[in-house]
Amino acid sequence: MYNLPSLNGLRTFEAAARCGSFVLAGQELGVSSAAVSLQVKSLEEHLGKKLFLRKGNRISLTDAGEEIFPKLVQAFSDISDAAQLLSNDRRGRQLVISVLPSLSDLWLLPRISSFRNETGVALDIRVQEDPIDFEREAIDVRITYGPTFYEGYRQLPLYSDVAVPVCSPQFWHQYSDTEGTLENVPEDLLIHNNWGASYSSEPSWREWMQRNQGRPVDLSKPGLTISDTSLAIAAAKAHSGMALAPLAMVQQDIEAGFLVRPGKASLKMKKEYLCVFPHARSAYPLLRKFLRHLEIPLPSSD
Repeated sequence: MYNLPSLNGLRTFEAAARCGSFVLAGQELGVSSAAVSLQVKSLEEHLGKKLFLRKGNRISLTDAGEEIFPKLVQAFSDISDAAQLLSNDRRGRQLVISVLPSLSDLWLLPRISSFRNETGVALDIRVQEDPIDFEREAIDVRITYGPTFYEGYRQLPLYSDVAVPVCSPQFWHQYSDTEGTLENVPEDLLIHNNWGASYSSEPSWREWMQRNQGRPVDLSKPGLTISDTSLAIAAAKAHSGMALAPLAMVQQDIEAGFLVRPGKASLKMKKEYLCVFPHARSAYPLLRKFLRHLEIPLPSSD
């Protein structure tokens, strides 16, 4: 009989070596850093070798750790491939994508339509507010704005954007000015974004006016406040006012003539849009196909 170490200990060591941290490994595995340390210590005792050098909260692989780590990566990859091959569950044949509501129809849908046509991959799309629980909900990848909720996860930038004023052609015909400064637009017809209590980085009319016109916005006046960017854009298209929206979400409507962008002024968004996923999913073939489709440099699967 083989004198095999604990599979859980091997899995814990692999996660810690890959993440470079007991804390990050614990977050990935859903346990405390102390539990990770205990599992690694038990594995070291079984093998009779030190696998990590510990200096405060920092760890690095010993020579013995460097010897065993790539072999474990390959072994777990083989186990994963075998389980996926034999499983009758559709989970092994589909990609679960979680996305912010504001990015779902205007940004994601056009891209996943072409992705499905090219690859035939089955998709499970979850439209969700932040934060989400990758492990409990079995989510492969999250499309979101900013890194706030996902420390310890792999974060790849999708794009940076600017916010621009947009309205319907009819609305602009009524309230236009020759320079596109919005000086004729009543303040109670400005559509405001409010992304909720967890955010303070959404583009605001107050900031836009201060940067581009040098005048304040009276927020005490009645107006329209919408928490969903897609709905704010739809309200602008329905002649309900002037919205301040990310350019990537309105560019097609501007080009098609459904929306008007007065002038050239813009407001830089404070954070990037990101693609976020657990480190353990880096080698998942369907995720890598999706990242390749989005033209995002592929992460190392080691």
